Amino acid sequence: MFEQDYRNQLDQISPDPRLVADTKAAMRAVLTGVQKPRRHLTRRGLAALAAAAVLTVTALAAAPTIWQAIQNDLGNRAPYATQVLGSCEDQGIRIEVQAALADTRVTRLYFTVQDLTGNTLDTDTTSDLLLSLKTDGQFDWGNGGKGLEVLSYDPEQHLATLVYSRGTADLADSPPTQARLEATCFIPGHRQAELALSREELSTDSLESVVTDTGATVLLPNQSPMALGEDGNISISSMGFASDGSFHIRFAQGETVSPITDGGCPFRVDYHLYDPEDPDRWPEQSVDDIICTAVEGGWDLCLPSLTPDTLEYLDLLYLTADYSVAGGRIEGNWEITVPVEVMDLRTAAPAEPLVFSYTQGGEQPYGRAHDAQLDALTISPLSVCADFTTPEDQDEPCMLNGRELSLTVTMTDGAVLTPAYYDEVWSRRAGWVMWEFEEPIDPEQVVSATLNGETLPLS
Repeated sequence: MFEQDYRNQLDQISPDPRLVADTKAAMRAVLTGVQKPRRHLTRRGLAALAAAAVLTVTALAAAPTIWQAIQNDLGNRAPYATQVLGSCEDQGIRIEVQAALADTRVTRLYFTVQDLTGNTLDTDTTSDLLLSLKTDGQFDWGNGGKGLEVLSYDPEQHLATLVYSRGTADLADSPPTQARLEATCFIPGHRQAELALSREELSTDSLESVVTDTGATVLLPNQSPMALGEDGNISISSMGFASDGSFHIRFAQGETVSPITDGGCPFRVDYHLYDPEDPDRWPEQSVDDIICTAVEGGWDLCLPSLTPDTLEYLDLLYLTADYSVAGGRIEGNWEITVPVEVMDLRTAAPAEPLVFSYTQGGEQPYGRAHDAQLDALTISPLSVCADFTTPEDQDEPCMLNGRELSLTVTMTDGAVLTPAYYDEVWSRRAGWVMWEFEEPIDPEQVVSATLNGETLPLS
């Protein structure tokens, strides 16, 4: 059966300062052995600033039927879902859309992926499967939502049932009208490995090297071997300074390793060099001057800017490998567009400006204002969404900690409901926070909503 391997990578927006800060902290935590939870599982996803989904297949027990799996995931949301049908097929892989649920901010699309050949969807198959939503006349990747989840797998039919949750990028007054599911490749036998090394952990000896027929300097193999990954297919063969004065890493790969990116090299190295006159300033970008040279049994990666003179300014060397052990990428064209219909919504706007300050543990962690002004609250039978913008006289973009906001909803019968935090997105100079009710409600029975002590009545 499939197993979720969610990599909700950053969308095509300016990165959330908190995510950037969290990533920096996580990289530094490698040095101390203290790992903090990260919203994104790989730093490569942050560097790419790309929205993509990863689909991983593992052999588990027999799964329920398609509609059982969908019903189980919908739960009490089931009455608000609509059946939408669409399918496409290429390279022996068939994708078929089954149902959709469009709420205040998040659209859930339920669909199946079936391997008609029986030999493509293996234990490590991934895909660049992507869900985009049409709002205000154009498709957008959107942001937020829980990404891709695998609900069940039928091993006899080689068929998986999945749900893709994606938030809309525009404000709630531009609801999605269509959803588009598309992919350009599937990668069976997909493997990834990563390794972070501090300056103190590097092998910085001067190693033996040779110059190739093309004029490239490369290290000789097996001078400082080191494991990389867990499957034994890749490793570090030699690592240190070569005769050209630059730092080199020679990687070794097994015969079953196939590249999945252009250029053929499955290895990547990221490194930052700090300004010696401002050592506390985090470099904005990694040094991008890597030279890759194919060698017998692998690749030699040269880091020209990392020399014995600049070594003291290195904080962290980040090595990654991305490859297939089952033949590489399967290129194709999978695309389905289906209509979606947002359920009835009720919206309230504050009569006077309401501004909330970003705090973390009761303090402003960045020492500057990231205030957010409430534009509107949107209420559906299933959720509440608060839309915010940056106050006009504020230079810094708005930003709140959605998990620290308190929200209650008062009903006509006097009941006070506390929906649970679901997700939030902050991009450019706007953002939203969404909460979900434990049980569906009638929005017409809502009297008011209270956000951080500020009550907003609904007429």
